[in-house]
Amino acid sequence: MFEVLTKVEDLTFVSCETEPFFAILGAAVDDGLLLPGLRRLTIYVGYVDLNASALMQCAKARKEHSPSLKEVTVVFEREPGAGVIQEVESIGEFVGELTHRIGETPKLTWLGEDCDLW
Repeated sequence: MFEVLTKVEDLTFVSCETEPFFAILGAAVDDGLLLPGLRRLTIYVGYVDLNASALMQCAKARKEHSPSLKEVTVVFEREPGAGVIQEVESIGEFVGELTHRIGETPKLTWLGEDCDLW
């Protein structure tokens, strides 16, 4: 699926289970990593907890096998614990710029079965 998205520079995750995505984005393929142009990653943490160790492994792999992520932004809907903040801050050594803050998670709403709009 990701192989066709070689020019993607920005990727945003909104309130979802991110660990499988981080595993794919950090996995080596024949000629490097998937989404080699990825530079900015934004993660809105809502109802699902952030797996900071999976994000760190992804960022570390991207730094080793391709240009590292220039910007990673983590937006928490609620104040996370001190341990989570410490884990997130440890990702900073593998990316150009790391930002984390409290903010509102975008609300995505399905408009109905008869329509393909969100």
